[in-house]
Amino acid sequence: MKIDPNKDFGNRECPGCAMEVPANQNRCALCGYEFPHASPAKQRLTRWGAIVMIILFILVFLRVRF
Repeated sequence: MKIDPNKDFGNRECPGCAMEVPANQNRCALCGYEFPHASPAKQRLTRWGAIVMIILFILVFLRVRF
């Protein structure tokens, strides 16, 4: 999948120098801090966590008791 380099992804703060860095960049231009990449295992865990939360929300919304 290609990412449009002109799209605005917002900013994030560098923990090394507090400079605003574009969210689609992985390195701070001022201090050189490299933002960590999410591992595939963490991405899967996050995805499954979201699915579980949605299911729980639906069950609570429908007032289904276990």
